[in-house]
Amino acid sequence: MRPIFTRLFLAGLLGFSTAAMAQETGEEKRVIITNEATVNTENLDYSPAFYEDGIVFISTKISSKRYRVTDKRIGKNIMSIFRSQRSESGTLMAPEPFSEELLSTVHEGPMTFDRTADNIFFTRNNIKNGKKKKASDGIVKLKIYAARKVNDTWSEIEDLSFHDNERNTAHHAISDAGSEQSFASDTPGGMGGMDIWMVQRRGDDWGTPTNLGPMINTDGDETFPFIHADGTLYFASNGQAGLGGLDLFFSIPGQNGAWNKPESMGKPFNTDKDDFGFIVDRDKKNGYFSSNRDGGLGEDDIYSFYALDGLDVLSGNVRRDPNATRQIELAIIDEQSGELVSGATINYLLVDELTLAKALVNDTQGQNDNEVLLRLPFEDGSLSGITNDNGVFPAEVKYANYIFNIEKEGFRSRQVVLKADSEVKQFLVTLAEADPNDGQLGMAGDEGLASTNGNGTEGSNGNYNPDESTGAIGDINDLTGATIKEGTVIELPNIYYNFNDARIRPDARPDLDVVAGLMVKYPDMQIELASHTDSRGEDRYNRRLSQKRAENAVRYLVDRGIAASRLTPVGYGEGEIRNRCMDGVDCEENEHQYNRRTEVRITRMSQAVNITFITDTTIPSSDEETTSVTEEAAPATNVTETYSDAEVLVVTGLFRSFRNAEKRLGQVRDLGFGGAEIVDFRSKHMVVAGRYITRNEAEDAASNLNEGGIKTFIKED
Repeated sequence: MRPIFTRLFLAGLLGFSTAAMAQETGEEKRVIITNEATVNTENLDYSPAFYEDGIVFISTKISSKRYRVTDKRIGKNIMSIFRSQRSESGTLMAPEPFSEELLSTVHEGPMTFDRTADNIFFTRNNIKNGKKKKASDGIVKLKIYAARKVNDTWSEIEDLSFHDNERNTAHHAISDAGSEQSFASDTPGGMGGMDIWMVQRRGDDWGTPTNLGPMINTDGDETFPFIHADGTLYFASNGQAGLGGLDLFFSIPGQNGAWNKPESMGKPFNTDKDDFGFIVDRDKKNGYFSSNRDGGLGEDDIYSFYALDGLDVLSGNVRRDPNATRQIELAIIDEQSGELVSGATINYLLVDELTLAKALVNDTQGQNDNEVLLRLPFEDGSLSGITNDNGVFPAEVKYANYIFNIEKEGFRSRQVVLKADSEVKQFLVTLAEADPNDGQLGMAGDEGLASTNGNGTEGSNGNYNPDESTGAIGDINDLTGATIKEGTVIELPNIYYNFNDARIRPDARPDLDVVAGLMVKYPDMQIELASHTDSRGEDRYNRRLSQKRAENAVRYLVDRGIAASRLTPVGYGEGEIRNRCMDGVDCEENEHQYNRRTEVRITRMSQAVNITFITDTTIPSSDEETTSVTEEAAPATNVTETYSDAEVLVVTGLFRSFRNAEKRLGQVRDLGFGGAEIVDFRSKHMVVAGRYITRNEAEDAASNLNEGGIKTFIKED
């Protein structure tokens, strides 16, 4: 590959070569990458930036006859800034020149905008009064220029104060607060080649730039910085260890102004070619970058990406990861014998408002419109496994609401709920034997039906058993609501917008399709579509942007056949912040993310819809282990405090019958565990073989019991 500096000298940019690919899917990381064929040409198309309802980018396309100027050194037209708006369907449309005021007869390079989108910073060959200004070596260097939008016109164009005519300064990025900016430069005092520098705002001007140092910069080239709202720095480098050419990296800010060691973005973002010019939205799911990878339409192409789980999940950046996971264990116990049940099948499903709305739309049971027995879609997106020989099922889950469906031949199927705010790591779940007369023999055929109103259970044959009420009223209400009526608010968790962008993205359409289906099912329903921003930025701008987003969501539903008279768009801006992150409060990005949301508020509905989830429902509260399907209604209580939180218990059974518990106690003591005891637990009798300080000690004891034919479960508190 030709030297990076030569690219700068010739073209006023970094990164042009041969080709790029049409589409790539990194299934192992759940990332979808697509060549944006509408904007790409056989020339150079690179370095996208978010702008209002689309992107702006750099291209060697000819912007107009006036600016048909060929750079003979590279055999291409000068580079200019182009804009591609997003269509109503969410796709990028054919590009147009961005701004007549910003065109010139020299190269325009990568650009960025501040949060308000009223200030632009862009790279350009050094010119003064329309004339090129050469450095002492005879080369026209690169500078960063700023312009302000006044009455929809870009004016007050001037170069920034912290660089001179003798060095290249390019590829500007500005922080979310506008208090600092980074850029690439070959200014003396760096590590070598192009380095990334940072400069702080000082009143109306900027201070003295500082090099980010050897943790970020190398003796190669570090370029194209991008500062995410959470402070993460993304950049391109050919000096860090990568796959070849320019690769994409990120670094998290550390303490006292230091930076953590950069990590490669890895495949599918990086290839053995040049990958650079990376940007990503606030939710770290959607973004763009540039690449000359094989299979493209031209030399440098622009690619979009969608990270299904977010970039923090891919990178393991748990510190800011709203989807961080934790380990839990379910121990399944025969309610009658107290034995741990191996081979039980467990399906579990992350449950949010959208999941339940989807289930409601797809429900075809034929109930009365105001009384719905709802089927949860366990067949759609659920995970599954079986309990091991000791009746234990380990699972990795997010800090979210889950329903676990437990089935075993000869037992009633059972469902328990793990709530998002639960700190419980281990659940004891009892299974009742199936009655041959109630249709529950064998594997249940209800595919994940659940009850939330505490009125009992229904077998797969439809026989209702009111005597088996669980009394679990209210627990599911906390996460979904058992009634849909006027005033109900349904948050649409998967609607994402690019920065300063009001268009509906393609990946957000399924959420709105569910809303459309709900309104078709209940034709008298009227809703308010509410869009919210976080507190950063100017209040009037936030309100205007959120209003546009709400209006576009309404337009999408109208296109799906919903009457506009039933839909009211309201942009609340930062008017309904729901945590501490008001103006001036220093918050993490995931805290700000909590405030950026789209909600459906039901403003009119003639008759409430009562939702019942059928089959068994033991629904523990956030601090509850579990309750029996045959227990009487009772408020959640804590485990009887008969042991220290620091202890590790070896459990050998959980019994309703005290006589059965005594029998198990005798078996355990016969194996040499003289200190075994019976502990009251949820109105049942838990046989504890021993209490230990460390898990290793408990595992040794459990191993001895297992060899003696008694299954065990290690319980930590």
